[in-house]
Amino acid sequence: MKNEFKLYKRPESLIRVCHKCLKINEASGEIEKCAHCQKSFLPLRYFDKIHSKSKENWTSYFSSIEDIDEKDLIQGLIVKW
Repeated sequence: MKNEFKLYKRPESLIRVCHKCLKINEASGEIEKCAHCQKSFLPLRYFDKIHSKSKENWTSYFSSIEDIDEKDLIQGLIVKW
């Protein structure tokens, strides 16, 4: 008898620690605000984005999980899981 295992592939998520209240936030895209204290976050690679786009909607600076690379993450604050 052969054992068959089905692997459950969970969608990727971004985990970010709030630098104000130190609570953990998890989302399927870039996190705009802390869910606990409502502290606003800047987008990842903010200066690259802000200087490359002209007068875009603020929410367009936040990337989806597919567009975020490991080198974009702030080590110690953000994890792509």
